[in-house]
Amino acid sequence: MYELVLYIHVLSAIIWVGGAFFAQVLLFRATRSSDPTDLPRLGAYLDYLGIRVFLPAAIVLFIAGLILVVQRFSFSQLWISISMLLWLVSVLVGALYLGPRSGKVGALFAAEGPTSVAGRAGLARILLVSRLELVSFAIIVALMTFKPG
Repeated sequence: MYELVLYIHVLSAIIWVGGAFFAQVLLFRATRSSDPTDLPRLGAYLDYLGIRVFLPAAIVLFIAGLILVVQRFSFSQLWISISMLLWLVSVLVGALYLGPRSGKVGALFAAEGPTSVAGRAGLARILLVSRLELVSFAIIVALMTFKPG
């Protein structure tokens, strides 16, 4: 049973972290595109994926992680506590900032067109926050891999 839960945990991490990394690569590419519709279109796609793919993967990841901790580890271990805290911060940032902000940016693009200065500025802020979030994912992966302490 432990191996099955571990597999689900790792698979969910691949979807969540890998998706976030791939999104950054695509967004980097879209910001340099000569087609002004690329960036708003990609932003809308990522907003769609955030709710339907990344958030469910993050929740499954957390539940599987809890089961793994109960089976073989302890919540008092520092690497587990830090990982859980970073996961919680990431989910809160996604739900309270990235999700609502991307909706507003999408509305700006819809109202003002793909060259909207305000829309592009809003999307730039979203990209900065999501890049910082990607750094926290790298820290979580390192903690899960090396299990310090």
